[in-house]
Amino acid sequence: MIRYEIRSVEEKDLPLCLEAIHAAFGDSERRFGYTKETYPSSGAYLTLEDLRESKARGVHMYAAYVGERVAGYVQLEKVKDGVYAFRRFAVLPEYQNLGLGRALITHCRKRAMSYGGRKLTLLMIYENTVLRAFYESNGFRLMYTGRDKDYPFEYAIMELEL
Repeated sequence: MIRYEIRSVEEKDLPLCLEAIHAAFGDSERRFGYTKETYPSSGAYLTLEDLRESKARGVHMYAAYVGERVAGYVQLEKVKDGVYAFRRFAVLPEYQNLGLGRALITHCRKRAMSYGGRKLTLLMIYENTVLRAFYESNGFRLMYTGRDKDYPFEYAIMELEL
């Protein structure tokens, strides 16, 4: 079993978080063939300034640390009363299937509930069947799929009742 600790991200750790996000989303970028031009809001193209702006807006940021290395990352952002978005979920490829992802989801569930949340929602690439099955195994339900100009793929909206 891997030893890790989930902590709120501090400003000084944002560069480490960005590295983890880029590594995890870079894999997705290669697998699903999108580019900065076709999907500029992907985590693969996130900047340090983007993270700083999110932190300044009050977005909750959590990281799974293995030693001092950020092995996983997620954002929890209030969308409206009782609803929180589960965003930028990233686990480094070498740390996948070791329980870090489940631990981050569990952590976000508890935190969202402590903030008065009743639901977590997320958007993902629908054809990423492995990730979709992972979310479903953690209680998320597929609500609908769609296509629009902002995404070069069919996307899925999933929700988890808290």
